[in-house]
Amino acid sequence: MVFEWVMGNFFPMMVMGLFAVFWLSFGVLQLPTLQLGAAYATAADPTGTASPEYNAVIALYLIVWGFALFTFFIFTCKINTVFAAIFLLVSVACWVLSGAYWKVSSGDYEAANHLQKAGGALLFVVATLGWYMCFIIMAGEMRITLNLPVGDLSHFWPRTDVELATAEHRD
Repeated sequence: MVFEWVMGNFFPMMVMGLFAVFWLSFGVLQLPTLQLGAAYATAADPTGTASPEYNAVIALYLIVWGFALFTFFIFTCKINTVFAAIFLLVSVACWVLSGAYWKVSSGDYEAANHLQKAGGALLFVVATLGWYMCFIIMAGEMRITLNLPVGDLSHFWPRTDVELATAEHRD
């Protein structure tokens, strides 16, 4: 992420930062050593992580992240289909996993299990698309000519390769 910033690649830097913060923060929420559910602890649930309140908080957290990721989806619609699919599916996966946490908070564990599996399946597709795009980018960096499809979407948008300084002086 830092190297993308140094090279002046703002959007890839933001994407890497967003994913790093999302996955690190979501992982931290799952660490039992931090005892984040302790405030919701009861005699029946000494960790507090099975409480409706704790699971509702994580559900809200995932809803917010879903909207952040969906914002990136909007901007990737200008790049290619693979990136757009990654961000659309990861947004939907966040909302599906949020639904799983809502179901846990209401005690509907069977529905929560189905939603969790659906969210995991969506994230598997996201990981596969990410690997595919990474393979294509690495091949391009190594000057290996591969014509694997990415679904270029740039031709649907007006050209923006005009220097910003030139555009400002036109106004």
